[in-house]
Amino acid sequence: MKYLLCLFSLLTIIAPATLAQKITVSPMQIDDNGLDYAKVIGQDEEHVYVLMSNLSLDNFRGRFGLKTRKYELVCFGYNLQPVWKQEISSRNGQSIEYICWFSGAVVVVSSTTDKAGDIQLYIDVINEKGVLAVSQRKIYSAPLGKNSDIRKGRVVISPDRSKLGIAIEATGGEGIRIHYTGINEQFQPSLGSTALLNYSPKDAELSEFAMSNTEDLLFLCYRKQINEEKEKSKLRNFSLQYLAAGGTSFKEFEFNQLSQMMTEAALVIDRVNNKAIVTGFFADKTSYSGASLLYGTIDLHNPRALHVSIGKLSNDARMRLVGQRNSGGGISLYNYPIQRVIPRSDGGALVIAEAAYLSEYSFYDYFTQTFNRRIEYHFDNILALSVNGNGSIHWGQLIQKEQTSMDDEGLYSSFNIILTPEDLSIVFNNDIGRNNEIVSHSINAKGELVVKRFSKTGDSISILPRSGRQVDENTMIVPAITKKRLFLVKLEM
Repeated sequence: MKYLLCLFSLLTIIAPATLAQKITVSPMQIDDNGLDYAKVIGQDEEHVYVLMSNLSLDNFRGRFGLKTRKYELVCFGYNLQPVWKQEISSRNGQSIEYICWFSGAVVVVSSTTDKAGDIQLYIDVINEKGVLAVSQRKIYSAPLGKNSDIRKGRVVISPDRSKLGIAIEATGGEGIRIHYTGINEQFQPSLGSTALLNYSPKDAELSEFAMSNTEDLLFLCYRKQINEEKEKSKLRNFSLQYLAAGGTSFKEFEFNQLSQMMTEAALVIDRVNNKAIVTGFFADKTSYSGASLLYGTIDLHNPRALHVSIGKLSNDARMRLVGQRNSGGGISLYNYPIQRVIPRSDGGALVIAEAAYLSEYSFYDYFTQTFNRRIEYHFDNILALSVNGNGSIHWGQLIQKEQTSMDDEGLYSSFNIILTPEDLSIVFNNDIGRNNEIVSHSINAKGELVVKRFSKTGDSISILPRSGRQVDENTMIVPAITKKRLFLVKLEM
């Protein structure tokens, strides 16, 4: 998968793939011991590694209601047969921050706070044989300060896969303090620093953490600004925060102006061109679709300025969006969360956004005489844009879908991608329920779309798309429910 992104180079035009799709279901169900949630977190040449839990893996909260989280790591061969399994549990009163695949092994990041008020970070490393190769290695220690509140850690991996970074937010009276450390491919500490962001945690929120090959830390910060015309409404002002490796202070680069109303933004590191890309939709009254794209880049060799340009939707993209401005339950295009940004080799990027949102409501149950709270999850249309290096939009493609579920965190909803040298395939469940089928919408370098199917109505297979992983050039392995049990499924393009 080293340089699959060259697919979107404008110098080459390739026809859509014509190979037939193949689906393989594991011979045995994998949801034993009450561990009903699974996520593929890594792979090597012979095996894939699946993290199991009794609670949702969309976050790493230790408890949900009365349930305490349990973890199990299972190694499978590419024939989908289990090879070994290993229980993962917190040790010495520590809290598990994250579990990920790095440098050919599974890394468990844990934290604790000692009596002196210092934060301590540890790692355990489980190798490809299921053996604990590194046990309780301390990688960071620093004082937290008085009245600090710790948020869950963010784990990032450099684009060249040679460094793993951990950033932890500690909020206090003086602002937001970032504790940042990294490890190298030998699982040894490579740096450690603390830096203060001078914003109140009440007014600022951090997201989209990323790490450069030289261990610089980048993330987005949005601040809520009061609209003078409507005091109750708040606008989001996004900025890029940059912390040089080993540094103690941030460089801040403004992204959008207050007149460019945005609700979402995304950040990615372009490995080939060594730059960071920031992008997001903003409300644009001059645009036929109601929104335009902001596209910002910064040179990581010399991070002095964030260069921001505006991308207007092309004629083809506008035509596809006619009548779709309020699709997806009434959310406008500028509210579409950007789910993936894939850098192109020529300095541009492929931007994939989805109409994802929540509906929350309460009702009174007269039978139990209680108020009940329900959350409805919506994952609707997908918009794919190929963006040139100057921010102009090469082509746009709209994939229409409608996925709605209740109180399940959208387990069967949303999508995943398979990126090949020929095309990009967006894979998801269509018509979730008894008539569900697994479909792929493949887009080639010219923006042409072909619909393919992995399963058909009556197969009764529903994948958990966000829990899958592309494991080679044309294969994804993903958990799936069939006959009310959890299996592994291999999808081959």
